[in-house]
Amino acid sequence: MTTDVDRAFARLERRSERIIAGLRLLALLVLALVFRVVGTAEQGHPTMVPLAGLAAITVLTPVLASWKPSRAWLLWLFATLDVAFLSHCLVMLADQSGQPVQLALETPVALLIFVFLAAAAVRHRPLLILFTGGLFVATWAALWLWASYAGTGSWTPGTLTGDLGRLAVVGLTTYTLFVAVTRARRASTRAINEGWRRQNLSRYFSPQVADEIAQSGDGARSFRQQKVAILFVDLRGFTGLAERMTADKVADFLNEYRRRVAQPIARHGGTIDKFIGDGVMALFGVPEPCADDARNAVLAGVELVSVIDRWRSERLAEGLPPVEAGIGIHYGEVIAGALGDEQRLEYTVVGDAVNAAARIERLTAEYGTPLLLSADVLAAAPGLAQELQLAPPVTCLLRGRSQPAELYRLAVVTSQGADEEELSGADMRNVGVTLR
Repeated sequence: MTTDVDRAFARLERRSERIIAGLRLLALLVLALVFRVVGTAEQGHPTMVPLAGLAAITVLTPVLASWKPSRAWLLWLFATLDVAFLSHCLVMLADQSGQPVQLALETPVALLIFVFLAAAAVRHRPLLILFTGGLFVATWAALWLWASYAGTGSWTPGTLTGDLGRLAVVGLTTYTLFVAVTRARRASTRAINEGWRRQNLSRYFSPQVADEIAQSGDGARSFRQQKVAILFVDLRGFTGLAERMTADKVADFLNEYRRRVAQPIARHGGTIDKFIGDGVMALFGVPEPCADDARNAVLAGVELVSVIDRWRSERLAEGLPPVEAGIGIHYGEVIAGALGDEQRLEYTVVGDAVNAAARIERLTAEYGTPLLLSADVLAAAPGLAQELQLAPPVTCLLRGRSQPAELYRLAVVTSQGADEEELSGADMRNVGVTLR
């Protein structure tokens, strides 16, 4: 299966083909000029074979760059032909000058092997670099053996040392490029994975939170105690509503519901911890808490009341069943941190405060109100209680708790149809909940 990393490198390679074509064209012009100067071009057909072959590869490589089938083996084939044509050119130059074949490595044309190695490096293919350099060294070792066997070689200690030195330089350059490109590819792979992880995070968190989690790396996975505001939203009667819809209609309905809910939460700096069917858990104050977390959670909840009420009116106008939701908000201490692996990273919180917020949301139906706030969340948002029109508190015992909790509900809820795309905390007087 092609991975995201493979696709990213494939795109990078396609964009690099123009650079590679320019390098090859320059090498081809140098080779043609050398042939012209030394008189090899006068041989006609024998000279045209390697030149035409190198020219064909230069033209075909960028043309076939976007051809996906069998793309990989073409590069290996072209690398083999490059070495073969270059070696053929060197043999022709040695033959033209009347020198033994092993002396061909002394000509400047032999340096073109570094152009082919550079082309493999630009493609970010470490094994192709190793193959190209190794094939060149192996080809010249074979030519030496052939010349020795045929009796056409005339090595002296100085010549042999020089030839071995040149091949050693090619080998060392090949190995150096192999190591460098391997390390660069690994670094690029980590960067690409980090980019995808950050993109996945941004689907669940606000951009600021996604950036901070991505930059924290493994440090974000260290759980820590902190205080956050937790907001739960849940549709009432969703099971019965879903029974009357087809599967595709249920999916469309949930997508619309999540879109409407996510916008107010994001506008007030909250992050959606998770969607659970028709339930939403949102956090205010992760990964770094601030003084306005509780206030932002309440303002988001107030706006959500208006958003759901407006959606209810729209559905009634279209002859569709109405929707109702319950919203519970609590503020307290939790354990926060990131859980997951390389494929999925989820920033979440655990603790009694989370359970309390969920249970407060369930009580909204019992008290006949769309929104319930705990006394803790109001205490953490000084001055907000004076701005809201709240009914007298009710005292109840939340399941699993030994101490009773005071819960507040909105006294006045009206529908005034504000623009849900542009709301902020300062605009709450116009969104369906009257503030003092």
